[in-house]
Amino acid sequence: DVGYTPERALEQLQRIQHHRVRLNGGEPVTGVSTLSTEQHEVLHALGIEKLAAPEQLALL
Repeated sequence: DVGYTPERALEQLQRIQHHRVRLNGGEPVTGVSTLSTEQHEVLHALGIEKLAAPEQLALL
């Protein structure tokens, strides 16, 4: 009941990116790009409260 068509919901979810970054030969850091309000709404409507990635990176 968030008011998105299935196509719009999929469009929003396709924009979520998983990142893996290694700086100066250190251990890799993984995470998910910052989620938009729409992406949070779609995930909530699907019953997904937290993504599987351990961190959320504000890279984009």
